[in-house]
Amino acid sequence: MTKSIKSFLRRIGYPLIYVFYKAVFDIKFAISFKKGGLSHLAKEDRGVWKRSMCEMIREYWVKGHYGFVRRKVVLSFCDARIEVVRKTEPCDRNDPIVTLCVRNDIRRITMLVEHYRALGVAKFAILDNGSDDGTFEWMQGQPDIDLYRCRDQYQTNVKEGWINRIISHYGFERWYIITDSDELAVYPDMERLPLYNLTARLETAGVKRVKALTLDTYSDKPLFERSPDIRRDFRWIDSDSYEEKTVNAGIYRIRRFIGGPRYRLMSSRVPLDKHPLVYCEKGTVSADAHYQYPHSGINAAPCFMGILHYKFIDDDMEEYRKRASAQSTFVGNGVLYRQYMAFFGKNRSQTLMYSGSVEFNSSEALNKIPLIDWRLPG
Repeated sequence: MTKSIKSFLRRIGYPLIYVFYKAVFDIKFAISFKKGGLSHLAKEDRGVWKRSMCEMIREYWVKGHYGFVRRKVVLSFCDARIEVVRKTEPCDRNDPIVTLCVRNDIRRITMLVEHYRALGVAKFAILDNGSDDGTFEWMQGQPDIDLYRCRDQYQTNVKEGWINRIISHYGFERWYIITDSDELAVYPDMERLPLYNLTARLETAGVKRVKALTLDTYSDKPLFERSPDIRRDFRWIDSDSYEEKTVNAGIYRIRRFIGGPRYRLMSSRVPLDKHPLVYCEKGTVSADAHYQYPHSGINAAPCFMGILHYKFIDDDMEEYRKRASAQSTFVGNGVLYRQYMAFFGKNRSQTLMYSGSVEFNSSEALNKIPLIDWRLPG
């Protein structure tokens, strides 16, 4: 694409496209409210969601074509056929609601729920996307899990629309943990500091979002060797393979992390920064798996958390083959998974261990990672 065409699109083309999609969003919101998808929202909250989502899309189109991608967040927020299986009364606003989507991940979802219960979490809000491995039935038996179900086709940005729909049931002005089923958020002194005390401390310090470094976990055994205990065996993480870079997010330049075993061994530059713990003020939108809109608060968020990322457990190989296929609904049509599969195919007997591997056996291990600030705010 020539510079003149790019200039035309940015000055005239993308703004016109935004005007078109804004009109589409207005219609979608009205239809979804009438049909019941958004009927749980008060008029004021419905207006806040619509305005903030439109502002998010407009900001992305200022820089270029990313509005095409993010529009899926808004469309799925309106159009998703989400069934409320069980919803109980909200907990205190300082008790973070653990919010995620899951499909066929019974081993990791039980580990996740156990982890957050140990940190004092009182409520989970989980959307099941058509599990048939016992995940849905297990969650039905957990009274602290508010359960939702959606059988629509998964796609990375579509999922963010689902996450926003779940959040809309509990409202703004409260804390959430926004995560995936293979992630466990960890932080300094978590063995003695429950999450509800941490959020109270953050509010006193004026902190509304917390940044985290994703820490891919691995075993000291060859890749995909059978493991009866994921938490025990996948306890190793990289300590010093991370670096920081700066990229665009809407009209802002934000600091991002890359590194870990996927970077060391597979040349993968997938971003490792996330914002899992967030106080959703009015207008907050889950815009991406890594951060929320408005983007103005991204760089100000302190980074004292890690995310233990159970990415390479023993029974993942078949799922990764599906994600690497030409029909993949994951980022870049599965390009990252094709990269991983190329490595796995040549290195099945290799471990991910190296000289900088450290054992995560308590939150003290975070002190060995330079990009994580061991000091809590407040």
